[in-house]
Amino acid sequence: MKLVVGLLSLALSFSTLASSGESKTFTYDGSQDSVELILRGEKTHTEYRTEVRTTTCFRTEIVGYRTICNGGGYPGPGPRPYPGGGRNCWREPVYRQVAYPCQQTVQIPYEVKDFDVDARVILDVSKISMEATPGESFTVSLLGDTLSLTANGSKKFFLVLNKQAIRSRMNGTMKFMDALYSVELIESVPVLKALKMTDISLANDVLTFGLGPVNNNPNIAFSLNIEKKKLFGSDEVLFDRELTATEIVIKASNTGSAADVNIDRLGVSLEDGKYSLTAKAYFKAKGSLLNASQYGDDLEASKTLVYKIR
Repeated sequence: MKLVVGLLSLALSFSTLASSGESKTFTYDGSQDSVELILRGEKTHTEYRTEVRTTTCFRTEIVGYRTICNGGGYPGPGPRPYPGGGRNCWREPVYRQVAYPCQQTVQIPYEVKDFDVDARVILDVSKISMEATPGESFTVSLLGDTLSLTANGSKKFFLVLNKQAIRSRMNGTMKFMDALYSVELIESVPVLKALKMTDISLANDVLTFGLGPVNNNPNIAFSLNIEKKKLFGSDEVLFDRELTATEIVIKASNTGSAADVNIDRLGVSLEDGKYSLTAKAYFKAKGSLLNASQYGDDLEASKTLVYKIR
């Protein structure tokens, strides 16, 4: 393992986040598989103090009256009829806003320091394929006494966090934290090519759907949803879960794949009626995907077959 201290000449940058922590970024290019980052900050909490301030308030005052009349031969809604026939007039008050000095009680927030934080973070990165050159950026952030890891990749790899461990201890007014993040890089192109679902059909209780070249990729999983359609009320869900390796047969090639699922062996009997069968293929890994937002909807594919049996 190549271990390099994060304060040395690495591709690292950091920025202070107010007085509560900092962030450091490590760019993985394949030349080193482990880095140590030191982050410092402080933990604070918010308290409030009460202050009485002189300010300006407003009140509404009547400054006079005006006469309003309507006419045209029809009685008006005013409260004071004019002596002449068919025309009504009345008096309305005229208001204005008058400013005056007053006092107001306000709550003023302020930060109170709890303790300083010193965090030592080890970031391990492993790559299961050397076909593509990596250029992945990992950012470790310390905010108070909370550590987090984010990533922005080249889209050549899925960045999977498969292990994290954080330990902490107090020593006087200092909190020491030790953290380990283990990230695995999985080449994305073979998965994304496989997750291109084409056609779907059902014959002799076997559901068949087309895919890209799967080639027994361990990071591709399949699920199936079967519903019986009802004219009235909610549809009946007959099956809805991930398929095991024994429940789906993949016929792979370099140009494309076909997947077969025997519906009867799943314990589902398709009798008379209308059915909806939705097959889904999706990326799956043992851990959390840090750069999922970079792929959007490309992480899964699905096809729905509406089938009617008479």
